[in-house]
Amino acid sequence: MSNGTRQYRSPLFGGLLLILLGVIFLLNRFDPMLGLGYLIRRYWPLLIILWGVAKLIDYLQAPRSGQARPALLSGSEAVLLVLIALVLCAFVFRDWIRDHYSNLDIELPPFSQRYSQSVAVAPQTVAAGARVEIATGRGNITVRGGNGDQLIVSGTKSAPGANEESAQERMRSADITVESRGAGVFIHPRNLESGVSIDLDIQLPKAANLSVDATHGDVHISGVQGNIEARSENGDLEIHDAGGSVTASLQQGDARITGIGGDLKLIGRGADLEIEDVSGNATIDGAFVGSTTVRNVAKITRYTSPWSDVSIARMTGRMQLDSSDIEVSDASGDAKIVTRNKDIDMENIGGRLEIYDSRGDIKVGYVSPPRADVSVTDDSGEVELTLPAKSSFAISAVSRSGDVECDFEGPSLKQASSDGEAGRLSGTFSGPGPQFTISTSYGTIRIHKSH
Repeated sequence: MSNGTRQYRSPLFGGLLLILLGVIFLLNRFDPMLGLGYLIRRYWPLLIILWGVAKLIDYLQAPRSGQARPALLSGSEAVLLVLIALVLCAFVFRDWIRDHYSNLDIELPPFSQRYSQSVAVAPQTVAAGARVEIATGRGNITVRGGNGDQLIVSGTKSAPGANEESAQERMRSADITVESRGAGVFIHPRNLESGVSIDLDIQLPKAANLSVDATHGDVHISGVQGNIEARSENGDLEIHDAGGSVTASLQQGDARITGIGGDLKLIGRGADLEIEDVSGNATIDGAFVGSTTVRNVAKITRYTSPWSDVSIARMTGRMQLDSSDIEVSDASGDAKIVTRNKDIDMENIGGRLEIYDSRGDIKVGYVSPPRADVSVTDDSGEVELTLPAKSSFAISAVSRSGDVECDFEGPSLKQASSDGEAGRLSGTFSGPGPQFTISTSYGTIRIHKSH
């Protein structure tokens, strides 16, 4: 006989919690649209009642077995209680989203499964240059320009369900409709119950003008030669081989737009952007927090955000922007950058260059002697200018709390720098040339000679 007292560990409440958790997942498996969130919000006090009944039974049974009376809550029971609370909150949140944002489709994998089936609409003829409008609340949109005058519409509808039969019943009435609208057509899904979505796949005459609106889904457009308007509110946007102008709006997600025959205008907010081969102007206006890459824009590239304002003319190279850097290479026209808290690296700008920065380092370089003026104003940071040895220029460089270093030497260049005074460089080198005006408050200005 032991003189010690054994610690009572009742499995009753923990077992009941596991049973309750299994019942919740089982109900969701049988009917994902049951509305468990509502039931949980209404009947959650039953969990306290269950806890009290289990503890009362444990309390009464302990003396009969000669064991110590159980603790109010054991460690394992606490872990299970936290787990079930998180699960209950997840179901409540899911159903709240469904009630307030019916366009969203939220499930809790792996305890839900989606089933799908194809749907198609009879082809019809569309006049050349007609306007085709496409809109969906839930689902991806894919549009391709094709030869001829046929509009071919198909799609894939899907829904969650405990089995294929219940999912098919939920999406039975969902279909795609094509309505005449003026001289064009309007394509959209209809009879979408909660949780049901339709992905649209559309081929239209390549000369058509296109309007696409996806509330929750990705947009893919290719080979359309007319003008394009596209909006993706909760998804990615991809447009390529467009013959006309493109106006696009993004609210979240990534965008990839290439091969645009006219102007491009992209507004909104999102993550990563990739833009390439634009025959007209490229205008980007919004809060895009990822990486932005722009290549080969024939006319003006204009990028405006809460943090930066960039304008570049005739960019045959690349512009790369992210949260900390701006890099531009190879532009034959003027360039202007106004920003803060970013490092800037500019190479081979053929026209006039203006940079206004604060709290960032700036590098400007040329492989051929520059022919246009350069103006750099930096509130706090170092400035480096690299020029070919055969360059001709006039310069005025001032660092108020730093030095000015120059690899070029000549009788017309005057340099002054001493403790407590601003570093300065002024004068001309090798005859008439563009004017370089450089100033920074804190940092060193370096003029390098390349060979």
